[in-house]
Amino acid sequence: MSPLELLILLGVAILIIVFAAVPIVWRLTRHDRAVRVRMKAARAQGRHETLSLHPVVDEGLYKSVVVNASECVGHGICERVCPVSAITLVIGTETRGVEIPRLTEFFETNVPGLYVVGELGGMGLIRNAIWQATQAVRHAARQPRGASEGAVELLIAGAGPAGIAAVLTAKAEGLRHRIIDQEALGGSLLHYPRRKLVMTYPASLPGVGEFPFREIEKEPLLEYWNQLMLEHGVAVEEGVRFDRVERADGGFVAHTSRGPIRAARVVLALGRRGTPRKLGVPGEERANVLYRLIAAEQFDGQRVLVVGGGNSALEATLSLAERPNTVVTLCHRSANFPSARGVLVEELLRRERSGRLEVLREARVAAIEDGRVVLDVAGVRVERANDFVFAMIGGTPPYQLLKDSGVDLDTKFGTPLVQRAS
Repeated sequence: MSPLELLILLGVAILIIVFAAVPIVWRLTRHDRAVRVRMKAARAQGRHETLSLHPVVDEGLYKSVVVNASECVGHGICERVCPVSAITLVIGTETRGVEIPRLTEFFETNVPGLYVVGELGGMGLIRNAIWQATQAVRHAARQPRGASEGAVELLIAGAGPAGIAAVLTAKAEGLRHRIIDQEALGGSLLHYPRRKLVMTYPASLPGVGEFPFREIEKEPLLEYWNQLMLEHGVAVEEGVRFDRVERADGGFVAHTSRGPIRAARVVLALGRRGTPRKLGVPGEERANVLYRLIAAEQFDGQRVLVVGGGNSALEATLSLAERPNTVVTLCHRSANFPSARGVLVEELLRRERSGRLEVLREARVAAIEDGRVVLDVAGVRVERANDFVFAMIGGTPPYQLLKDSGVDLDTKFGTPLVQRAS
């Protein structure tokens, strides 16, 4: 082959490479621009940070970034499957601290025999709650047995996913136990709207095995749990509020709304919701002021005000807006919705534009009166005809309960969940 032919062949090869590379580079550039736009939008709306367990990506090891942190549910799979170990699970951020109890690897607090599992310990998701509760109770079962007269070997406070796993583990380990809840079996799931998808990852329960489903909505999951309790002979003492626990006679005395309960060891599976926050306005004591939505169809044709800007408030607003002849107004103290999932915010804005619901921003409830509510919207007095008010502004986490029980708390500012060996 002559030098000229070689030169021509080389030129053709270069042209082919260039033409092949141009669309690839263009697609990568377009994708990068789209990601940057999404990140800018998330930051502008305050959804770039989350208070829950979430990943931080070492960009020196990996080029991925967290685009919309508020969408993270904290399951931690990303850290486990990252091929270059570039992801670290952290609690809190540099600017937004999260207060959680100081726990051992078995979820025991600084008070020996007192355990904290589930959301209150800093990790969400049903699967995580089940795993933590199982580890805690198995650890408790390995300690010297025995309890003072009139005491049980294990008291479980909370009957949500963590509490259910704890009581089934206690049953399997042969521990004499009691389980209480200030409401009923199901814990925080009871506050979710109907047909909400609550589980999307497989899990298993002690003495039961793997769940017979991967994805499931609220109602069938609650039904499944109730059936399990019946089959295993477990009775949840409902309507019993847990106030605090203190050391006594080598064990504990738990102070509850129905009197003291003595136990050798205690597992707190209380969740983070705690006591619903109050609006603190005249008229809040009225019977038409509610703190959770169960069945939206019960409010067909009513004039409803939802107060709040988180996931629960937006889910309730959207569910009510689907009902016939129901007039729905959402009252939120901020201009944006940084603590709500992006998909909910987008749907809310879409329905607002279509006129199916009203959104009052930078607004607060001033008073609840007969047949109406009075609001302050950016300093202007506004009134709306009203039949029901849903105050969905979150709850007060039971941190004071932990402190009163002698539990040490730490405030995490982007602290790794697990410290890696250097």
